[in-house]
Amino acid sequence: MEIGNRAARTLLYEEVVKDLYQLIDEEHLKPGDKLPPERELMEQLDVSRNVLREAFRVLESRGVIVSHQGKGRFLRTQSQLSESTESLSKNLERCSMMEAYEVRQVLEVKGVELIIRNATEKDIDELESAYKALERRFQETGKTEGEFKLHKLYAAKTGSIFMTQTLEIVLDAIFDMMYGKFSDVLEEVSGEEELESHRQIIRAIRRRDEEGAAKLMYEHLQASIDNLK
Repeated sequence: MEIGNRAARTLLYEEVVKDLYQLIDEEHLKPGDKLPPERELMEQLDVSRNVLREAFRVLESRGVIVSHQGKGRFLRTQSQLSESTESLSKNLERCSMMEAYEVRQVLEVKGVELIIRNATEKDIDELESAYKALERRFQETGKTEGEFKLHKLYAAKTGSIFMTQTLEIVLDAIFDMMYGKFSDVLEEVSGEEELESHRQIIRAIRRRDEEGAAKLMYEHLQASIDNLK
């Protein structure tokens, strides 16, 4: 296993994250296995404890590893997913992505209900403007880049500081994973279908149709969950 040759322009801990993924995939580790001790990894990867711990924090935030006080760091156990030919690290991250999406689905379905109860017509105008901007970008580029920003705007319009902050955390975690190992999942989702889904959600919000908007948001996110299975 050749590790340690890192590009100078990349942040060091990001390269160590890649090295740790490589270690997980090539050293025949299994879900639930304990990672080598810090000192051993510091020597093997030729990095400081601070850099190694920063890389560990990234893997913990992505749900690939878990820390147990006084025991060390372990690969997470797998759940829900069928057998796959993907690398172990991607399979473990896929488990975490599924869990994050399930939490997101619960929160965003409740979120649209709160929007309908709390949002002003001006708030809904802002949602519609953000949707139209997303639509224009898609027409120009063929991509729905910026869709996460629209979801964050949904969160901001719930009228609940706690809901907004909680959704920000969940969305940021998903964004981090989605634009790393799971960029292929993004490509599987039809841009036209995404846009139509948002159009219908915002129309339901405009009508103050709580049940209809909640159902549409549930189905919108279920499409991504199904792509992850």
